[in-house]
Amino acid sequence: MPTTAPTRPTVSLVLPATPAAPAAARRALVGGGLDPDLEHTVSLLVSELVTNAFTHARPLRGIAVQAFLNRDYARVEVRDTGQGFEPQAAGFRAGLGLRLVDKLTRTWGVENGHYTCVWFEVDRRSGRFVRAEEPVATT
Repeated sequence: MPTTAPTRPTVSLVLPATPAAPAAARRALVGGGLDPDLEHTVSLLVSELVTNAFTHARPLRGIAVQAFLNRDYARVEVRDTGQGFEPQAAGFRAGLGLRLVDKLTRTWGVENGHYTCVWFEVDRRSGRFVRAEEPVATT
């Protein structure tokens, strides 16, 4: 029987925008209760998103990471002060990182506003590779 997704973040931190940020994000998720069965996939994906935030946004206030974790489920949000992007725009799949996010998650999206939030969900509760529709963008 599936469990519900947490309504409050299990892990919430702000990382300095340095090359060490991806490793710090991975350690925080594992230490915060990331399901060992999801560890490889979620660690890879959070590394990609934190690296993208550091590389493309160059955030002055750091990179915020929030994770909502349960058994067989993880939703991770990575926020930065960059200008954002539209995932449906031509060429968004140009980088390997977003291609991995697209292929290895149930769903993912981008929220653009005062900050950019790229989020993803890995959900093994209802089937190993159940996919939602296309990436979601909100402005």
